[in-house]
Amino acid sequence: MRGSLGLAAYRTLSGRRAPPDYTPAQKRPEGEVVWIHAAEEGNNRALNDLAHRLVAMRHGCHIVLTCASGSFEVQRGASVINADVPPDHPVVTDAFIKHWHPDVVIWSWGGFRPNLILSAAESGARMILIDAARDGFDGRRDRWLPEVPKRLLSQFSHVIARDQQAHLRLAQLGQALNAIELAAPLHPFGRTLSVAETDIAEMTEALGGRPVWLAARAVINEGRTILAAHRIAVKTSHRLLLILHFSDHSEEEKLAEIAQEMGLRIARWSVGELPDDNTQVLLADDDEDLGLWLRIAPVTFLGGSLRSGQSVIDPYAVAAHGTAMIYGPNVGAHVDAFTRLMNAGAARIVNSTESLGRAVIQMIAPDHAAQMAMAGWEVVTQGADTLDRIIELVQAHLDRIDQGLA
Repeated sequence: MRGSLGLAAYRTLSGRRAPPDYTPAQKRPEGEVVWIHAAEEGNNRALNDLAHRLVAMRHGCHIVLTCASGSFEVQRGASVINADVPPDHPVVTDAFIKHWHPDVVIWSWGGFRPNLILSAAESGARMILIDAARDGFDGRRDRWLPEVPKRLLSQFSHVIARDQQAHLRLAQLGQALNAIELAAPLHPFGRTLSVAETDIAEMTEALGGRPVWLAARAVINEGRTILAAHRIAVKTSHRLLLILHFSDHSEEEKLAEIAQEMGLRIARWSVGELPDDNTQVLLADDDEDLGLWLRIAPVTFLGGSLRSGQSVIDPYAVAAHGTAMIYGPNVGAHVDAFTRLMNAGAARIVNSTESLGRAVIQMIAPDHAAQMAMAGWEVVTQGADTLDRIIELVQAHLDRIDQGLA
């Protein structure tokens, strides 16, 4: 499949220089391996989420992630490996593919690396192009040597275009129209946290219909601001309960002291206390219960966002639990996510005790919270059908391997 003069010239020129050193990040794991490459700048998050959905759905499957720029948020202990994409030298790309030996290759957007794609295709891996976009095939080489992307496109058994413009561009490059699927772009989505149904039932009974808001993963230097905002809010909503969740158990005593200084009555989840009708603040420090709190509270403030240099919980994950969001001005690496959610009407920014208190008062109204939660849900479910289609393609091929048919 290397009959193109342009492609042959590229391979000759790229192979003339001495091959760069290549050392794999780690050993290839046993079993199935899917390699996902994020060629489009700024789309790493969506493919990172795809990787984690795949390993969650297919026991024993491992994912190798590479990208053209940026990095991935790889969870420790997960079956997802963050690897460097190799230089496009034929010796190095052959070594990369020989080491990882992927069963399936998922390439996104465009921005083809000819040697890398040919090395993967000749290994026998199933090749899938997803989220193909017009600008992914508008590089200088693509325009001057259109036979190069045409030859490379022929290596993919499935091609999914993100819109009609991409569909037309791929057709111009020689891809048969009936061989191009059209699907919505892949977007980041939120991974929901586990929770026991019995815990939800027990907490719901204890609350007895009281309005609730959550401060998720708050940090100690936000404690006074959050508690003062709660004092403002309870003047309007007298039965309002704050679930003050924090990650560091050593902060509980200090937060309890601040709450008591402010005249707020507390209960402590860490010692098995449930809130009664007199409780105004429930202190909760265990991250394993965060899925419970996100399901219980219709409004959530994302802790860490009022102070610079703090870690902030993933806003997509919060939206996936069906809660409206409040956040401060310091969101770290989540700027794009918060921008999408705010523009959709799913999140509101605050920067002071007073603005936080006012936001809670307004958003705790059931119709207001439900409207914002629905807006957030629509954001995190965009591209869900595309995600399901990609997983279907991968699963089908891996199943064929298991059955000895591939």
